[in-house]
Amino acid sequence: MNKKKIQQPKRCYIYTRVSTKEQTLGYSLDAQEEYLRREAEHKGYQVAEVFSDEGASGKNTTGREAFQEMIRRITNGNKDGVDYVYVYKLSRFGRNTADVMYNVQLMEDYGVKLYAVEENIDSGGPAGKILVPIMSAVAEIERENILAQTMAGRRQKAREGKWNGGQAPFGYRLQDGVLYIDEEEAQIVRIIYDRFLNSSMGANGVAKWLNSHGYKKRLRGNSKYETFTAHFVKIVLDNPVYKGMIAYGRRATEKIDGTRNDFHKVKQDEFDLWEGKHEAIIDEITWGAAQLKRKATGVRNE
Repeated sequence: MNKKKIQQPKRCYIYTRVSTKEQTLGYSLDAQEEYLRREAEHKGYQVAEVFSDEGASGKNTTGREAFQEMIRRITNGNKDGVDYVYVYKLSRFGRNTADVMYNVQLMEDYGVKLYAVEENIDSGGPAGKILVPIMSAVAEIERENILAQTMAGRRQKAREGKWNGGQAPFGYRLQDGVLYIDEEEAQIVRIIYDRFLNSSMGANGVAKWLNSHGYKKRLRGNSKYETFTAHFVKIVLDNPVYKGMIAYGRRATEKIDGTRNDFHKVKQDEFDLWEGKHEAIIDEITWGAAQLKRKATGVRNE
Protein backbone atom coordinates (compact mmCIF):
# COMPACT_ATOMS: atom_id res chain seq x y z
CA MET A 1 0.00 0.00 0.00
CA ASN A 2 1.46 3.38 -1.09
CA LYS A 3 1.69 6.04 1.58
CA LYS A 4 1.03 9.60 0.51
CA LYS A 5 3.86 11.99 1.29
CA ILE A 6 2.67 14.72 3.65
CA GLN A 7 3.46 18.08 2.11
CA GLN A 8 4.92 20.57 4.56
CA PRO A 9 3.20 23.97 4.63
CA LYS A 10 5.00 26.83 2.94
CA ARG A 11 6.35 29.26 5.51
CA CYS A 12 7.36 32.90 5.58
CA TYR A 13 8.56 35.66 7.88
CA ILE A 14 6.81 39.00 8.15
CA TYR A 15 8.94 42.13 8.58
CA THR A 16 7.42 45.49 9.53
CA ARG A 17 9.07 48.84 10.19
CA VAL A 18 7.99 52.37 11.00
CA SER A 19 9.71 55.61 11.79
CA THR A 20 7.77 57.85 14.20
CA LYS A 21 6.47 60.08 11.39
CA GLU A 22 5.46 57.16 9.17
CA GLN A 23 3.37 55.65 11.93
CA THR A 24 1.28 58.82 12.05
CA LEU A 25 0.75 58.55 8.28
CA GLY A 26 -0.93 55.15 8.47
CA TYR A 27 2.06 52.81 8.27
CA SER A 28 1.58 51.49 11.82
CA LEU A 29 3.18 48.17 12.70
CA ASP A 30 -0.20 46.58 13.46
CA ALA A 31 -1.67 47.74 10.15
CA GLN A 32 1.30 46.34 8.21
CA GLU A 33 1.19 43.03 10.06
CA GLU A 34 -2.55 42.56 9.54
CA TYR A 35 -2.24 43.34 5.84
CA LEU A 36 0.71 40.95 5.40
CA ARG A 37 -0.93 38.14 7.35
CA ARG A 38 -3.96 38.30 5.07
CA GLU A 39 -1.75 38.21 1.99
CA ALA A 40 0.32 35.30 3.32
CA GLU A 41 -2.83 33.32 4.07
CA HIS A 42 -4.15 34.13 0.59
CA LYS A 43 -0.94 32.78 -0.96
CA GLY A 44 -1.06 29.67 1.23
CA TYR A 45 1.86 30.59 3.49
CA GLN A 46 2.14 29.98 7.21
CA VAL A 47 3.69 32.88 9.14
CA ALA A 48 6.64 31.50 11.11
CA GLU A 49 7.37 34.76 12.96
CA VAL A 50 6.88 38.53 12.81
CA PHE A 51 9.87 40.86 13.16
CA SER A 52 9.15 44.53 13.87
CA ASP A 53 11.32 47.63 14.22
CA GLU A 54 9.62 50.70 15.68
CA GLY A 55 11.01 54.21 15.27
CA ALA A 56 13.77 52.90 12.99
CA SER A 57 15.19 54.77 10.02
CA GLY A 58 15.30 53.11 6.63
CA LYS A 59 18.67 54.64 5.68
CA ASN A 60 20.50 51.48 6.78
CA THR A 61 19.92 48.22 8.63
CA THR A 62 22.74 48.48 11.18
CA GLY A 63 20.63 49.78 14.07
CA ARG A 64 17.53 47.68 13.40
CA GLU A 65 17.60 44.92 16.00
CA ALA A 66 14.60 42.94 14.72
CA PHE A 67 15.88 43.07 11.14
CA GLN A 68 19.31 41.83 12.20
CA GLU A 69 17.74 39.01 14.21
CA MET A 70 15.68 37.96 11.18
CA ILE A 71 18.79 37.89 8.98
CA ARG A 72 20.65 35.87 11.64
CA ARG A 73 17.82 33.30 11.70
CA ILE A 74 18.02 32.95 7.94
CA THR A 75 21.80 32.75 7.67
CA ASN A 76 22.05 30.39 10.64
CA GLY A 77 20.66 27.50 8.64
CA ASN A 78 17.09 28.82 8.12
CA LYS A 79 15.82 26.39 10.77
CA ASP A 80 12.29 27.80 10.48
CA GLY A 81 12.24 26.66 6.85
CA VAL A 82 10.93 29.93 5.42
CA ASP A 83 10.77 30.57 1.70
CA TYR A 84 9.91 34.27 1.80
CA VAL A 85 10.14 37.45 3.81
CA TYR A 86 6.94 39.46 3.36
CA VAL A 87 7.10 43.27 3.60
CA TYR A 88 4.38 45.86 3.02
CA LYS A 89 6.53 47.91 0.64
CA LEU A 90 10.15 47.65 -0.43
CA SER A 91 10.82 50.89 1.48
CA ARG A 92 9.91 49.05 4.71
CA PHE A 93 12.80 46.67 4.01
CA GLY A 94 15.16 49.58 3.37
CA ARG A 95 15.68 52.95 1.68
CA ASN A 96 19.31 52.42 0.74
CA THR A 97 19.94 50.68 -2.58
CA ALA A 98 23.25 49.06 -1.64
CA ASP A 99 21.85 47.88 1.70
CA VAL A 100 18.71 46.40 0.15
CA MET A 101 20.60 44.58 -2.61
CA TYR A 102 23.16 43.16 -0.16
CA ASN A 103 20.52 41.75 2.18
CA VAL A 104 18.30 40.43 -0.62
CA GLN A 105 21.28 38.56 -2.08
CA LEU A 106 22.26 37.32 1.38
CA MET A 107 18.75 35.90 1.95
CA GLU A 108 18.65 34.31 -1.48
CA ASP A 109 21.97 32.57 -0.77
CA TYR A 110 19.94 30.63 1.83
CA GLY A 111 16.94 30.09 -0.41
CA VAL A 112 14.80 32.91 1.01
CA LYS A 113 13.19 35.47 -1.30
CA LEU A 114 11.70 38.90 -0.62
CA TYR A 115 8.10 39.79 -1.49
CA ALA A 116 6.97 43.43 -1.36
CA VAL A 117 3.21 42.91 -1.32
CA GLU A 118 1.84 46.38 -2.12
CA GLU A 119 4.11 46.69 -5.17
CA ASN A 120 3.85 43.00 -6.08
CA ILE A 121 7.64 42.68 -6.32
CA ASP A 122 9.00 39.14 -5.93
CA SER A 123 12.80 39.03 -5.81
CA GLY A 124 12.67 35.43 -6.98
CA GLY A 125 11.07 36.21 -10.34
CA PRO A 126 12.66 37.68 -13.48
CA ALA A 127 10.72 40.95 -13.14
CA GLY A 128 11.64 41.18 -9.46
CA LYS A 129 15.35 40.97 -10.20
CA ILE A 130 14.95 44.09 -12.33
CA LEU A 131 12.47 45.93 -10.11
CA VAL A 132 14.17 45.44 -6.73
CA PRO A 133 17.22 47.62 -7.54
CA ILE A 134 15.07 50.18 -9.41
CA MET A 135 12.50 50.55 -6.63
CA SER A 136 15.28 50.56 -4.00
CA ALA A 137 16.84 53.54 -5.78
CA VAL A 138 13.43 55.26 -5.89
CA ALA A 139 13.00 54.69 -2.12
CA GLU A 140 16.48 56.09 -1.48
CA ILE A 141 15.74 59.22 -3.51
CA GLU A 142 12.42 59.59 -1.69
CA ARG A 143 14.23 59.38 1.67
CA GLU A 144 16.68 62.08 0.59
CA ASN A 145 13.81 64.31 -0.54
CA ILE A 146 11.97 63.83 2.77
CA LEU A 147 15.17 64.70 4.64
CA ALA A 148 15.72 67.82 2.50
CA GLN A 149 12.13 68.98 3.09
CA THR A 150 12.44 68.34 6.84
CA MET A 151 15.68 70.31 7.06
CA ALA A 152 14.20 73.16 5.02
CA GLY A 153 11.27 73.30 7.44
CA ARG A 154 13.60 73.40 10.43
CA ARG A 155 15.69 76.14 8.87
CA GLN A 156 12.59 78.24 8.25
CA LYS A 157 11.48 77.80 11.86
CA ALA A 158 14.91 78.92 13.04
CA ARG A 159 14.73 81.93 10.72
CA GLU A 160 11.44 82.87 12.40
CA GLY A 161 13.05 82.54 15.84
CA LYS A 162 11.14 79.38 16.72
CA TRP A 163 12.51 76.17 18.21
CA ASN A 164 13.25 73.96 15.23
CA GLY A 165 12.91 70.40 16.43
CA GLY A 166 13.72 67.91 19.17
CA GLN A 167 13.14 68.17 22.90
CA ALA A 168 13.61 71.49 24.65
CA PRO A 169 17.16 72.25 25.79
CA PHE A 170 17.95 72.01 29.49
CA GLY A 171 16.56 75.09 31.23
CA TYR A 172 13.49 75.32 29.03
CA ARG A 173 10.19 73.53 28.51
CA LEU A 174 8.43 73.27 25.17
CA GLN A 175 4.78 74.23 24.89
CA ASP A 176 2.95 74.52 21.56
CA GLY A 177 6.27 74.80 19.76
CA VAL A 178 7.47 77.69 21.96
CA LEU A 179 10.31 77.61 24.52
CA TYR A 180 9.50 78.80 28.04
CA ILE A 181 12.00 79.07 30.89
CA ASP A 182 11.90 76.22 33.40
CA GLU A 183 13.10 78.12 36.48
CA GLU A 184 14.33 75.05 38.38
CA GLU A 185 16.65 74.04 35.53
CA ALA A 186 17.44 77.65 34.56
CA GLN A 187 18.91 78.20 38.02
CA ILE A 188 21.44 75.43 37.32
CA VAL A 189 22.26 76.97 33.92
CA ARG A 190 23.08 80.28 35.65
CA ILE A 191 25.22 78.47 38.23
CA ILE A 192 27.16 76.73 35.46
CA TYR A 193 28.03 80.05 33.81
CA ASP A 194 28.84 81.69 37.15
CA ARG A 195 31.13 78.89 38.37
CA PHE A 196 32.85 78.62 34.98
CA LEU A 197 33.51 82.38 34.66
CA ASN A 198 34.09 83.42 38.27
CA SER A 199 36.36 80.65 39.45
CA SER A 200 39.32 78.65 38.21
CA MET A 201 37.07 75.68 37.43
CA GLY A 202 36.89 74.11 34.02
CA ALA A 203 33.91 72.14 32.74
CA ASN A 204 34.92 69.07 34.74
CA GLY A 205 35.32 71.13 37.89
CA VAL A 206 31.88 72.73 37.46
CA ALA A 207 30.29 69.29 37.00
CA LYS A 208 31.96 67.99 40.17
CA TRP A 209 30.89 71.11 42.09
CA LEU A 210 27.24 70.62 41.07
CA ASN A 211 27.27 66.95 42.05
CA SER A 212 29.00 67.58 45.39
CA HIS A 213 26.51 70.33 46.27
CA GLY A 214 23.48 68.09 45.80
CA TYR A 215 22.24 69.34 42.44
CA LYS A 216 20.58 66.71 40.28
CA LYS A 217 19.64 66.68 36.64
CA ARG A 218 15.96 65.99 35.98
CA LEU A 219 15.56 62.87 33.84
CA ARG A 220 13.81 63.43 30.54
CA GLY A 221 14.02 62.10 27.01
CA ASN A 222 16.81 59.53 26.70
CA SER A 223 18.62 60.81 29.79
CA LYS A 224 19.46 58.03 32.27
CA TYR A 225 21.64 59.77 34.86
CA GLU A 226 20.92 62.52 37.38
CA THR A 227 24.57 63.46 37.78
CA PHE A 228 26.32 66.18 35.81
CA THR A 229 29.28 65.57 33.50
CA ALA A 230 31.90 67.79 31.88
CA HIS A 231 30.32 67.00 28.51
CA PHE A 232 26.94 68.28 29.69
CA VAL A 233 28.49 71.48 31.08
CA LYS A 234 30.24 72.14 27.75
CA ILE A 235 26.95 71.68 25.88
CA VAL A 236 25.28 74.29 28.12
CA LEU A 237 28.19 76.72 27.78
CA ASP A 238 28.29 76.43 23.98
CA ASN A 239 24.58 76.65 23.19
CA PRO A 240 23.51 80.13 22.01
CA VAL A 241 19.90 79.34 22.91
CA TYR A 242 20.69 80.55 26.45
CA LYS A 243 21.42 84.08 25.21
CA GLY A 244 18.08 84.13 23.37
CA MET A 245 19.23 82.96 19.94
CA ILE A 246 18.14 80.10 17.72
CA ALA A 247 20.89 78.27 15.83
CA TYR A 248 20.69 76.19 12.67
CA GLY A 249 23.48 73.99 11.32
CA ARG A 250 25.61 73.69 14.47
CA ARG A 251 26.06 70.01 13.65
CA ALA A 252 25.94 68.26 10.30
CA THR A 253 25.49 64.60 9.47
CA GLU A 254 28.49 63.35 7.51
CA LYS A 255 29.39 59.91 6.19
CA ILE A 256 32.27 58.20 7.94
CA ASP A 257 35.13 57.72 5.47
CA GLY A 258 35.69 54.14 4.43
CA THR A 259 32.11 53.08 5.22
CA ARG A 260 29.06 52.69 3.04
CA ASN A 261 26.17 53.47 5.38
CA ASP A 262 27.72 54.80 8.61
CA PHE A 263 27.22 58.46 9.50
CA HIS A 264 28.09 60.68 12.45
CA LYS A 265 27.34 64.19 13.69
CA VAL A 266 30.14 66.69 13.17
CA LYS A 267 30.29 70.04 14.97
CA GLN A 268 30.45 72.94 12.52
CA ASP A 269 32.61 76.02 12.97
CA GLU A 270 30.12 78.20 11.12
CA PHE A 271 26.33 78.13 11.47
CA ASP A 272 23.32 80.42 11.17
CA LEU A 273 21.96 82.36 14.15
CA TRP A 274 18.65 84.18 14.47
CA GLU A 275 17.06 86.05 17.34
CA GLY A 276 14.67 83.72 19.11
CA LYS A 277 11.15 84.36 20.31
CA HIS A 278 12.05 82.85 23.68
CA GLU A 279 13.41 84.60 26.75
CA ALA A 280 17.16 84.42 27.37
CA ILE A 281 18.54 82.84 30.55
CA ILE A 282 22.04 84.36 30.17
CA ASP A 283 22.83 87.85 28.83
CA GLU A 284 24.95 88.15 25.69
CA ILE A 285 28.01 89.55 27.49
CA THR A 286 28.09 86.58 29.88
CA TRP A 287 27.67 84.11 27.04
CA GLY A 288 30.43 85.77 25.03
CA ALA A 289 32.80 85.73 28.02
CA ALA A 290 32.14 82.00 28.44
CA GLN A 291 33.03 81.43 24.78
CA LEU A 292 36.34 83.27 25.18
CA LYS A 293 37.27 81.11 28.15
CA ARG A 294 36.13 77.98 26.32
CA LYS A 295 38.47 78.81 23.42
CA ALA A 296 41.33 79.54 25.81
CA THR A 297 40.90 76.36 27.86
CA GLY A 298 39.03 74.04 25.49
CA VAL A 299 42.11 72.10 24.41
CA ARG A 300 43.16 71.41 27.98
CA ASN A 301 42.75 67.81 29.13
CA GLU A 302 40.44 68.22 32.10
